[in-house]
Amino acid sequence: MTETSGCDLRRGTAAAALVLGCLAVMGCAQTGAVDSAATAADPPAKIAAWEWWRDLSSVASLPDGHRTVMRSSHCPSGCEFDRHSEGDSRFIRVREDGEGVIFSTEGAGAVTRIWMVMGDGVSEPLDPSIRLRVRIDGRRRPVVDLPLPDVFSGAVAPFLAPMVADRTVSGGGNASYVPIPFVDGCEITLVGADESKIWFQVNARLVEDASGLKSFTGRGSFPGFRSLLARTGSDPWRGGPFPTLSGSVVLAPGGAEVIADLAGPDVVNGIIIRTPRENWGRLGLRFTFDDHDPFLVPLLDLFGVVRANQPAARSLFFGADADDDFYFYLPLPFFDRAVIELMRRPVEGPPGVSVEYAVRRSGTSPPDDAGLFGFQIRDTRNDAGDATAAMIELEGRGSLVGVFASFGPASGDVWNYLESDEELYIDHEATPSWRGTGIEDFFNGGFYFRGPDGRPEPFTQPLHGAPVVWFHHRASPAMYRLFLGDAVVFEDGLKLEFERVSGAEEVRVRTVALYYSSPEEDGERPPVGE
Repeated sequence: MTETSGCDLRRGTAAAALVLGCLAVMGCAQTGAVDSAATAADPPAKIAAWEWWRDLSSVASLPDGHRTVMRSSHCPSGCEFDRHSEGDSRFIRVREDGEGVIFSTEGAGAVTRIWMVMGDGVSEPLDPSIRLRVRIDGRRRPVVDLPLPDVFSGAVAPFLAPMVADRTVSGGGNASYVPIPFVDGCEITLVGADESKIWFQVNARLVEDASGLKSFTGRGSFPGFRSLLARTGSDPWRGGPFPTLSGSVVLAPGGAEVIADLAGPDVVNGIIIRTPRENWGRLGLRFTFDDHDPFLVPLLDLFGVVRANQPAARSLFFGADADDDFYFYLPLPFFDRAVIELMRRPVEGPPGVSVEYAVRRSGTSPPDDAGLFGFQIRDTRNDAGDATAAMIELEGRGSLVGVFASFGPASGDVWNYLESDEELYIDHEATPSWRGTGIEDFFNGGFYFRGPDGRPEPFTQPLHGAPVVWFHHRASPAMYRLFLGDAVVFEDGLKLEFERVSGAEEVRVRTVALYYSSPEEDGERPPVGE
């Protein structure tokens, strides 16, 4: 292997291209608008968790005093539908002025995600006669007062694409990731929705320390955030050039090769793997960070692919680009040593599998509160007698930053299992912090990912997507979602479950969780899976 830190253009051999640089996938400074975003030479003193795009290494942080909450149109006990409608209200309360409150919290923090759908069997355009209003800090005057379509169209500031996505590009769902910070409470209401069928979810991140926090004004357009999301599929990291190890190996069945052995403290901020598709299912990466146990991750799971002959995820931080090169850009901090090994499964196949690779590091220390990256894979089966199926179970202190999941029914064109609602338990609580409205809603779709023509359609967005919805004429979606501003923080464990829908078929589920855990935890990690 060789280490470089130059700006080699994407030309010549694949190995040379994977050195990465200007006009390539990794390596040199990015240009474009920034909202006072930090650079490696000018790190910020303090960044709010929902402004992670200002310093991508902050994604790995485990700050004290943070809490994640969600309010949704989830069906309480005894009702039938997970939506608000006439005579079946999901409002928290109705204000004296007639506005229906769908979210309310005290203290400081930020709304980090708003998701909504309307329709009857298929996702329909949001009703322009309904308005969404956001009030913060006890003020009577809203900082947001817009018709619903304008919140998600991507054309009305500050709710601009690609921070928001409407039903035509988000599998039937409407989602916004525009952060709305507040220092003394937040209330979100709907005006004119009393008789409408509407599903909704609102996520917020709450903080104990409000020092330095600036409340939302309703002005501005977050150019740095938008510019970053628009580069999805290419390198999201600014700064550099960064030290990069690159090379090529040929692996026999059961073979292994160390492709990076790095001294800390540092942060791995880019991994590229190039090999023909027929090899994707034969390979994996094994990571060892500091004195923790190593864990092996199949390439397909690491980069968001169910099967080598299917489309991959194309998220901001992991997936496959237009050339079928795998990329992984989540920050991987370490304080003493990091070892990354490329491994081949001990199964039959060609005598040698050729792989080109590049591993890049920032050359700077991680944040003081950085966690160590972890990976959990769970294969579960939701049988007829099961009330719920556990998707993710983590122990200790940490932060969930991503989920990739694939579902498969026992028979063909059956979609009703997507009606399962998620329940998220944090720190062994008795009542879940999150109660959702359905699997496709969790991944920001809607109505079984049906697009404007009424058929389920695959889609990819920077922070969520469903690159696959069908497989061999079966309703077998593969879905991903990144939790960045809305990362799920926990002090003593996390459990994500999906309920079993009455009458739904047996469902097989594979869930991949990406998370950070406290370096002070012992060397054992949750099982990665087979």
